[in-house]
Amino acid sequence: MTKTLILVRHGKAKTLVEGQQDFERELTEAGKRSLDASLIDELKQLDSDCGTVQVWSSPAIRAMQTAKAVVRALKQKDIKPQGGILEHEELWSQSENDFMSEVERSEADTIFAIGHNPFIELVAEHLTGAHIPFATGAMCAICVDFDSLEELADASVPPTHDACRLLWFAQGPISQRWKTLVTIEKVFRSGIETTISRRQAFFDDPDDIETMHKFRVSIRTLRSLVAFAKPWQDAKQNASMQADLKEVVGLTSRLRELDVFCEQAKSASSNSPALIAFCEEEAARERAQVLEALADSRVTKRLERVLDNSKHVRWKKQYVKNGLDARIARERFDDLAGELEHDLSVLDLSEVEPTHDVRKSAKRVRYVAENFTDIVGEDAPAIAKGMTAHQDNLGAICDARVNIDLINGFADRELPEEVAWDLALLRARNETFLYTSLKESR
Repeated sequence: MTKTLILVRHGKAKTLVEGQQDFERELTEAGKRSLDASLIDELKQLDSDCGTVQVWSSPAIRAMQTAKAVVRALKQKDIKPQGGILEHEELWSQSENDFMSEVERSEADTIFAIGHNPFIELVAEHLTGAHIPFATGAMCAICVDFDSLEELADASVPPTHDACRLLWFAQGPISQRWKTLVTIEKVFRSGIETTISRRQAFFDDPDDIETMHKFRVSIRTLRSLVAFAKPWQDAKQNASMQADLKEVVGLTSRLRELDVFCEQAKSASSNSPALIAFCEEEAARERAQVLEALADSRVTKRLERVLDNSKHVRWKKQYVKNGLDARIARERFDDLAGELEHDLSVLDLSEVEPTHDVRKSAKRVRYVAENFTDIVGEDAPAIAKGMTAHQDNLGAICDARVNIDLINGFADRELPEEVAWDLALLRARNETFLYTSLKESR
């Protein structure tokens, strides 16, 4: 009587936490995905004429979850296990003799046995005479001839070569690669949830300019993170997320400019109350329009769509199958940081658009470094900070240019003489700052 015994170690499990029983540990999300991706390929080695198949599992949660992944993979080969998943206490209690006796009594031709180390390795070594290291998710197929198998009860006596033959072995997947994808998804979800929360905070207290500023920062951050994932994410979904976020943040741009301008007007004691009142009125008028725009159902739908896409990220097929090595993510970060370093070194601050673009690039590198530290490396924030040391200066230059544009826009309006005079002085101050900054940069 010959059977094929396929020993399987459960997939990558969560770390045991205080107060939890080892029996209750579940697979990590990366562990589940790595199993689903790897088992289909590994089971290509399974003989198509494998006869009656049974799937046995330790009753522990992580083993049962692994067994379900095995069943899903078998379904892809049009194989339906007899009796579904069958719990076997011996795979948890790790009683080798009882386990092998049950294998011998079983009517199945092929048995998948999902259990734990050291038991799985010990059974494999006893049957084959060789030590086979099983990482999580690993499996090996052994042909067992019970008619020739002797001294079964004595684990110290290895079976003869004729009695047991190793058919194939597949080492477990490196679940860390799928953990990279899971980490990106978690950061996406956290980012959009923060954005939605800060939108509400702006509704609750629109007169506090920080609520709008934080809302804008959360959107810009998420846009940067989504752009970073572009090489690995489904192109259509990635473009949709970026477009939705860009559309929403675009509604707030002028309000942020007016808030910054108003703060500058208030900071100079020489400015008249009339100018400050004028600036506040301009900002308040724009704030009312932004409140109405952000409350529109179309904005709500855009943010909800980003949230839904964050919960159901579609990765390109090759990354679903193989995961994403964190080293690839680090290489992308290094490329972005290198491009920024080069752009900073050749930047001519007198050029408006390039200065604006480099400032945005500096922010994107920083956002990626701060939010994806787990996958790009703990040293990334320090690297980003070192290369964006000029960011405050770039921001001040960009703000000065925006302030000048705003003042020029007010010039066509009939303004009180006092306000017009103070605006002219403000423009002069910004132009002087801009001139000095450009001169010092040469």
